[in-house]
Parts: sequence; C-alpha cells; structure tokens
Amino acid sequence: MGNENDALNWLKEEAVNGAWANHKVSVIPYPVPESFFISRDQKSCKKALGLNGNRPTILCIAGNLNEERKGGSILQKILASNITESTQFLLIGNGKDYQGKNIKNLGFIEDEITLHIAYNAADILLHTAPIDNLPNTVLESIACGTPVLAFNCGGVSDMVKINKSGWLINKPCAIELGKKLSDIISTRDYNNLKESSKSFAQANFNTKRIGSEYSKLFNELLI
Repeated sequence: MGNENDALNWLKEEAVNGAWANHKVSVIPYPVPESFFISRDQKSCKKALGLNGNRPTILCIAGNLNEERKGGSILQKILASNITESTQFLLIGNGKDYQGKNIKNLGFIEDEITLHIAYNAADILLHTAPIDNLPNTVLESIACGTPVLAFNCGGVSDMVKINKSGWLINKPCAIELGKKLSDIISTRDYNNLKESSKSFAQANFNTKRIGSEYSKLFNELLI
C-alpha cells in the first residue's frame, strides 16, 4: 500500500489484524489540497459568511447532518443545549434545516473556496460521528489550522492528536461531548492549537510527501 505514515497507525493495525495478516502492510494517506494550507483572516471569513466576529464559532460538516452514522442525533442534542447562548454554530450539509438562535445553516456546499472560508471562520470543528474512518472534513479542518473535537473512533485518532490538533472523547455520548465543548469554549483553548494543528497536517498530509511515498512504492514494485 505504501510507506508507513506515523499518523495512520489505526488503519495499518486494522489491515494487519484482518485479511492482510500474512502480508507486509503500510499506508499512504490521501493528501490535502495545497489551497487548504493558505491562511485567511478569521474575522474576514466570519464577516463573509454573516457570522458574529466576536463569538466562538463551531463548525459541523456532514453529507447528511441527520444521518445517525454521522452523529445526527448527537448534533441535535448539542444544538438544543444552552451552549448556543455563548457560541454560534455553522452547519454545512444536507438533511434537516436546523434553525435557531446563533445557528447558521449553509446547506450542502461543493464550492471549495466557500468551504475553505468556512474552515477558517471556525474556531473548532465539531465532528459528531460515533464511527468513521479517515474523514476528509477532519483532515481539511486541521490543515486550515482549526482544531477538532471528535469521538475516538476509527482513524480519527490518527489525525486528532490531543493538545496538538484537537481533543478526543472516548465515549460516544452527547453529554460528554457537550461538557468537553463547553470547557473548550470557556477556556478558549482552541486558540492554543491553531498553529500546531496546521503544522501537524502540513507534516503528514501534504501533496509532496504523499507523492514521494507513491513514487517510492512504485519503484519498489518495479525492482
């Protein structure tokens, strides 16, 4: 599969413990487009999306925000909590048109520029999926310097490194997620992880590194 990448231990372990047990296994992740590493002024991004420039912004993205596999019911509970009183939520995806105080729903977005603006407007990406593999939204978010709060599932822990690119909750529970989110907002801890999130993504998921890994793999196969 490719050269080993320290950020993808979970995927390798899953392969080794499964059908690939008798084979040499290593991993090549998908890269983040270079455009996502370009920094944008956060207040300008918030203004462009009609958000309050002084409120902590929590971004939630899913193809379908209602889908249970993506944590639809968990998101609904978070949005119904009093955390919306001190923050603002930016939602991207199909599904129920969530509306309410301090909730802005952009619907499904295919435009990469608008998506990039949304990541840069956010202070936190809230990833509510209780099961997942190596989600693009998490990868793109940390590339933009926006740390991620997520459940410790699948390959998410290979991208969300505690005190570097975000925070992990071991139990897939809306109450625990809400508590941690409130704590992060009250301490504004997200400000401390912006640079380290971007640096981690640049070191592990840039196109040059991924291209080099593919090149080395192909050369090994041709020998």
